Amino acid sequence: MPTILTDPVSDVDILQERRVVDMDPVIKQLEPDDAPFTVMLSRVASRPAKSQKVEWLSDELMPRLTTLDNGGNVLSGDTTFDVATGTGAYFRPADILRMSNGENVKVVSVSTDTVTVVRSIGDVAASTITDATDIIKIGNASAEGATLGQIKMTQQVADYNYCQIQRDPLGFTNTLINSDLYGGSEPAYEAKKKLMEHRRQIENTLFFGQRDLDTTNVIGYCGGLVDFISTNITTLTNPYTLTESIFETFLRSGFRYGSRNKVLFASPLIVSALSSFPLGKLAPDSTGPSVKDYGVSLQRYMSSAGDTVQIVTKRDWQDYSQAAGGQGTWAFLVDMDDVSMRPLRKTALLPNRQAPDEDSVKQEYLTEYSLQVGIEKNHSILKSVTNY
Repeated sequence: MPTILTDPVSDVDILQERRVVDMDPVIKQLEPDDAPFTVMLSRVASRPAKSQKVEWLSDELMPRLTTLDNGGNVLSGDTTFDVATGTGAYFRPADILRMSNGENVKVVSVSTDTVTVVRSIGDVAASTITDATDIIKIGNASAEGATLGQIKMTQQVADYNYCQIQRDPLGFTNTLINSDLYGGSEPAYEAKKKLMEHRRQIENTLFFGQRDLDTTNVIGYCGGLVDFISTNITTLTNPYTLTESIFETFLRSGFRYGSRNKVLFASPLIVSALSSFPLGKLAPDSTGPSVKDYGVSLQRYMSSAGDTVQIVTKRDWQDYSQAAGGQGTWAFLVDMDDVSMRPLRKTALLPNRQAPDEDSVKQEYLTEYSLQVGIEKNHSILKSVTNY
């Protein structure tokens, strides 16, 4: 029996199945594609891997700086003293050392970390040298007609990383695939979303991955920047406040080695701190690399030493803990000329991963990749910025 309507038909009275749904054909994403480091590496530095283990060599000049580790001050009459453990190898006979009291001394011999010297080369008289202060090798003074002397050379260092397999699958029944859907058909829409997730996870690994090889289950784990950088790490202490002075000190050490082509990948908290500094040092970059070059929007910071730092805001790090030590308080200063992506298998959407008799379609994004970090001293980490 039909339903009888006696009053004017209202919006709620009509058969709801008749209603044309006012649906935006574009499905909004909470988070857009946010993997700037991965994008930049794909633009500027990528070299195929040829094995699950990628290896490289690095080298550096002979070190010239150590500290006095004598267990006490060196008195004016002393001609031997100890240097920091392992650094006696930096020196050879006839080297001239600059001591913290302004005195130059000449090396006679070295036994492990004990150095025997001639005191007071030049006009500065021998005097007490304070323990735990710097010793700088400024040169070598050989006698006329002398023989070659002792040879000292640094040895190259071998480093390595492992390739990690990142897989992100998606799948739908054929019934759903053949249905009309708002936002586009499946799996095309989901494939686009899954690629964002895939790249974001690679990005997180490039920063925070720990290098390892599980030989039992045959799983490689790619080490990220945090696994390589050990020298230039600045960790703030209570009150964990980023001041202009602290940041300038961080940049001085960060730019000591490597190229001038450095990018700061920073949490929103740290970028906010930089924007609070006077003189408008943080601004959109109109002089350096652009979106066209890197595929990523950049800002720049001009240091007092004249170094220009390209800055990328890692917006997703806003979600991480902003307590001291939390990843939401971090920034990485990366020498882009000294890092490279090493893909063994480049990112690909692999079709037809379903079983032959399965009434569905399954696909997956797969990347097998590693990260090469040439010389760790070329890069820096800033940690524990909780306020400004």
